[in-house]
Amino acid sequence: MITVIDHKEPQKAKPSEKFLTPKKLYLPLSQHTGKPSNPCVKISDLVQEAQLIAKADGYISSNLHAPVSGKIAAVERYNHPVLQSAEAIVLEPSGTNKEYLFSEPAKSLKKEELLEIIAQAGIVGMGGAAFPSQVKLKPPKKIITLIINGCECEPYLTCDHRLMLENLKEIFLGIEIICRIIEPSKVIFAIEENKPDVIKQLNLYVNTKKFNLPALETVILPHEYPQGSEKQLIYNTTNRKVPGGKLPLDVGCLVHNVATCFAIYQAVYYSKPLIERLVSFCGEALTSPKNIWVKIGTSLRELFEQKILELDCEPAKIISGGPLMGIALTDLDYPILKSTGGFLFLKPSPDPVSEQPCLKCARCVDNCPMGLLPLEYVRQVKRENYESLTGYNINDCIECGCCTYGCPAKISLVHYIKIGKGYVPKSN
Repeated sequence: MITVIDHKEPQKAKPSEKFLTPKKLYLPLSQHTGKPSNPCVKISDLVQEAQLIAKADGYISSNLHAPVSGKIAAVERYNHPVLQSAEAIVLEPSGTNKEYLFSEPAKSLKKEELLEIIAQAGIVGMGGAAFPSQVKLKPPKKIITLIINGCECEPYLTCDHRLMLENLKEIFLGIEIICRIIEPSKVIFAIEENKPDVIKQLNLYVNTKKFNLPALETVILPHEYPQGSEKQLIYNTTNRKVPGGKLPLDVGCLVHNVATCFAIYQAVYYSKPLIERLVSFCGEALTSPKNIWVKIGTSLRELFEQKILELDCEPAKIISGGPLMGIALTDLDYPILKSTGGFLFLKPSPDPVSEQPCLKCARCVDNCPMGLLPLEYVRQVKRENYESLTGYNINDCIECGCCTYGCPAKISLVHYIKIGKGYVPKSN
């Protein structure tokens, strides 16, 4: 665990804004872990907001819905922030946004009915992993502890902070739904100490017992990185260690991000699929960093063309996500996905430094929260000796960037690790 400058001040104090009227949407079929969804519409079809436009393909996949009413303009390859490019449905909006009505009988739904609603709504993990939620909520082992992740430890990003501040009641109603499905013995709401405004509200809800939750506890954690990473979060809240190659369910835990809980609430109480989300737009190259509710599929470029965002200077780098775990983009022609938490626009560095020879300082080892040997991965990748990487447990790396952040030689360790992982089977 390391301490980083969080750079969250410019946007965390501002109320969220909305931009729900894009002129064109680009909806990749790959917005989740697992197989891409299959289109169930064709070019020139007219669709309504929330209509299914691509079906989940198999067990680990996710449905995709029209974020607005409009016309299917194309099904073609388009830029993808993770895959570089992917097949996408292009939608030209028309008409007004749909009104969603609250459904009180949702409280009486059975476990199987709730799971079906979540599956149909296309909800995935919104903390970044994008694993289909209906699969995660059907664990093959008993879940003792449900952990709600409200840490948001990545520098700059504040969309979860604003969501908790503005929609904490709705998040708790989503947690209630999850508890009805998995029936845990305990619920832990984990949050970092740098969010006192949210903690104040959180304690009020916990102390007044407003919600039907088993053994609810708030755990306030130090402001450290990567505090919100799943395995670190489990250890720091329960003292249980997830062994290498194992999953949280192997130690009786399940972790859900606060944005996922909110999406589950909307699906169950409003029959609203995952078609929009709160996204952080941050960095010193922006005139006014902010958090905005946007439709899934909105392109980054359109936000600038419609003056929703403005640049203070030409950015040296545009990153999808945060500075430590994000992915650098080549331009503004990228869509917002279900898992997109933010975009970062960095100013040019006054003193750019290129990669230098390793100093053998071992800071990368000291900083690694998983106890791995990051530099060894770099050595083996540079030698193209990929077979040896399994012996060093490369798949246990969570790509948090702690090693790169602390490297005085400015070696892009995570870059080499990502390359190495591409040659190593996941089962190892």
